[in-house]
Amino acid sequence: MKTKKYKDFWVKIIGCLVASQLIDMLNREESLFQRLTSVYFYTDLLGGFVIALLLWETLRFVIRFLDKGYSWGEQPLKRTFLQIMFGVALPSLLSFVFTLLFMKLAYKQDIFKTNWLYNEFYVVILVIVLINVLYFTWWLYLEWKEQKSNALELANQGTETVAVKAPHVPVSIEVTKAGKTIILPQEQIAYAFLNNGYCYLKTFPGEGYLTSYTLDEISRNLGEQDFFRVNRQILINRKTCRAYRAIDHGKIALDLEPLLKEQVIVSQKRARDFRKWISSGVYA
Repeated sequence: MKTKKYKDFWVKIIGCLVASQLIDMLNREESLFQRLTSVYFYTDLLGGFVIALLLWETLRFVIRFLDKGYSWGEQPLKRTFLQIMFGVALPSLLSFVFTLLFMKLAYKQDIFKTNWLYNEFYVVILVIVLINVLYFTWWLYLEWKEQKSNALELANQGTETVAVKAPHVPVSIEVTKAGKTIILPQEQIAYAFLNNGYCYLKTFPGEGYLTSYTLDEISRNLGEQDFFRVNRQILINRKTCRAYRAIDHGKIALDLEPLLKEQVIVSQKRARDFRKWISSGVYA
C-alpha cells in the first residue's frame, strides 16, 4: 500500500513550540512577560519542545506505519483501534515518562508530588488527540487528491487511446534500388532507420531500400497507429516487434523481425509511451 507523503516539517516545528508553551502556561500566576526574564522559562520551553518533538515523531512514525498496512478506507474499525492504541495511548504514556525524567533531571522534582498528572497530563492527551485528527484530515485530503489525479490520468489515457485508434489512410513511400524508383506500400514496411546519415526502409521479407525522405517525414506520413518512433534512429511497425523486455534505468530492449544489426533500445523517456502504443494494438 502506498504511503502518504505528509509535508509537515514546519507544521511539526511550530506545533511543538505552541503546544509546549501552552501546556507550560497552565496554572501559572506569572504573566508571559514576567516569565521571559527568568532562566527557568527557557529551560521549561526547551524541555517542553524536545518532549513534544519526540512525541510528535513517535506519532508520525506510527501513522506512516499504519498507513502502509491498515487503510482508513479499507479497514476503518481496525485502523481506529490501532490508532487509539499506538497513536494516542502510547504517546500519552511516553509523555508521562519523558516528563518524569525531565522533572527529575532538570529540577530534582518528583512528578507524583506535583499537579502535572491532574492538570497538564489531560491537556497533553487532548493535544495528542488533536494531532491524530490533523493527520486523519490530511489523509482524507491526500486520498481525495490521489483519486482525482488517477481519474484524470485514466481520462487522458482514454483520450489518447481514441486518438491512437483513429482511422489512418495507408500511404506509400518512394524508395530507390538499382537505379529504380519503387513505390513501397505502408503495409510492407517493417521499419525505417538511419545509417551513416541516410534513411533506409526494410520490408518484412528483409529487403532494404534507400529513400530520399527524412525519418521525420516518414514518421509523419505513416502515422502513429501502426508506427512508433523508438528513438532518433529508428521507426518501427507494430508487427515487427516480436518481444520486448525491461533493462536498466527504465529502458526497454526490443526484439525485431526482421533482425537489425544494432540492438534497438527505447529510452526511459519514451518507455511509457511505447508500452501504451504496443498494448493498444494487442486486441485491435
